[in-house]
Amino acid sequence: MKKLLLTPFLILLCLVSNAQEIFFEGVVFDEQLSTPIEGAIVTIKDTEYTEATDAEGKFIFTNRLPEGQYAIIIEKKEFEHEIFLIDVKGTKKIEAKEVKLEPTKKELYNRKVAAREAKKLEKIAEKEEAERIASIEKELRKKDKAYSKELKKLEKLHRKGKTGKDEPVVDYKEPEPEPAIGTDTFEITEVQKKYAEILNVDPLDLTNVELYNLIEEWDNVTYKYAGVTKKGIDCSSFTQLIASKIYDVRIERTAREQYESDFIDEFKQKEALFEGDLIFFTGVGKDNDALNHVGLYLYNGMFVHSTSNLDANGKNGVQISNLNDKYWKTKFVAAGRLLPEN
Repeated sequence: MKKLLLTPFLILLCLVSNAQEIFFEGVVFDEQLSTPIEGAIVTIKDTEYTEATDAEGKFIFTNRLPEGQYAIIIEKKEFEHEIFLIDVKGTKKIEAKEVKLEPTKKELYNRKVAAREAKKLEKIAEKEEAERIASIEKELRKKDKAYSKELKKLEKLHRKGKTGKDEPVVDYKEPEPEPAIGTDTFEITEVQKKYAEILNVDPLDLTNVELYNLIEEWDNVTYKYAGVTKKGIDCSSFTQLIASKIYDVRIERTAREQYESDFIDEFKQKEALFEGDLIFFTGVGKDNDALNHVGLYLYNGMFVHSTSNLDANGKNGVQISNLNDKYWKTKFVAAGRLLPEN
């Protein structure tokens, strides 16, 4: 039996006021892949209470227990079990954030085998594609040779003032004048207009329209710790989503892991920031110095992020903030440029 160490990076137990009817809740992740685990069985030892995690890796207990200390056991096939203790005190709600299950040695081996098999299939597919392209190129060379032979015959006939049999009539006309190139030839979308005004730039500067369409799609989605859907999303899930969908770069799950990622080129000079760079902060929403927040830089000191902090309208979640504001300026740690995968 293995006891889980209660560290800020493995599991954080937070006692908050019981505003809901939830007594105990948490989220379970795959330690290797940093993805939610569905179907993990969470048991409060020596009680009748057992729950299974949902598609987002979340479990919820609503039945309150008498005050005291209880052992929590989390099990899932192909994973090592985890066990830790909770203290039930009064009406406080208990929240277990990011409980990580370690795959068994057998599962790790199976994953490696599956990865090797996938790579093998990929190589086979690449070989087949190369053979297909080679076959097409061979056929094109064959046709090109035949066409060259026919052209030589036609050129010889034309020099003698003759034409080939049933040769089509070709007419020659002056080309139509091309329209003058100007800003009117570009269609500016409503999304470009909206974010150009927010960022104080020309709409034509916002060439990455897909990025701003995605921001608009997620605008005002509420903040939710460990959330990955439009019901709620946290800061690192949001930057992970943008990196994958817009820049085709797969980065890690948490702000700290993204900061240390091999796919991020770290730098500290704010003047070097460019649209699409990640920005990392420390101690956001908490009284500590941990690096725990990340956003994506846009223009003119503005960046987009999902935050538990409230905006001017009293809402949290996906919003655009100013890096030059005193709050964000004091919490800035560094920036990082996304590196394309090889």
